[in-house]
Amino acid sequence: MSREPKAAEAGASRRPRWLARGANCLLAASALAWALSTLPDLTDPTVSRVARQIAAGESYDAPLLRRIVAANLPAAQHQCEPKALRELLVLQLSAADMTVRGTDLTQADADVDAVQRMSRILLGCAPTESLGWLGAFWASSRQDGLTARTVALLGQSYRLAPHEVWLQMMRVPLAFRAFDALPTALTDATVQDFNDVFHDRLYPSAAALYVKSPASARGRLLDLTCDVSEREKLAFWYLVRNAGGKIQHRCYPADDRPRYLLEN
Repeated sequence: MSREPKAAEAGASRRPRWLARGANCLLAASALAWALSTLPDLTDPTVSRVARQIAAGESYDAPLLRRIVAANLPAAQHQCEPKALRELLVLQLSAADMTVRGTDLTQADADVDAVQRMSRILLGCAPTESLGWLGAFWASSRQDGLTARTVALLGQSYRLAPHEVWLQMMRVPLAFRAFDALPTALTDATVQDFNDVFHDRLYPSAAALYVKSPASARGRLLDLTCDVSEREKLAFWYLVRNAGGKIQHRCYPADDRPRYLLEN
């Protein structure tokens, strides 16, 4: 019996499968081309690297940060990508924080507005992003003052991310500036932020945070550092001293420098 008809039928049955596979390959290639055309800004390693370094306490030129944000924000917003939006907000917060301490009031207002806008964009894509609430707190406190509503924004940041160290290192300096006007629950949370950074043995960062702390908080902060070894306390003492700060506390040696050198 001849097998030719069956072979012909098999070949005919395979053709639709190959056509389908070919169509799928074309679709996949088109999708990849679209992704490559729209996603490069979302995966830009420069943004991630700079955001990490800023969170760790490094500073960058504000105009440079604005340019990076402007180049990457449209794609991140279009994709509603929380990670990219979060990193760009870190950059914009850093730029704005530098500008508001300068003399260009127009640029300062523009940077604060940008932080407010980007915080809303981030929260629109990811309502549980603590950094979005922190950015909204900072911008609102600059625009409207420290009201019950702005304090609630900071409280939301703490509620959603009480122990994320990278965020704590950014949140503590902002909370310290309003420390004496915050309710007890938030001053306690701010002190706990410092405690987490210190006990993660991030001593250079902890020293930088301590130097920025208000006088009313320093005794509480130092009380939390007494449980580490003498060697670690001495290392922290030297880091604070090298940063231009001072430590006067029962757990640390006396600082014998002249008073004018001890002033921050």
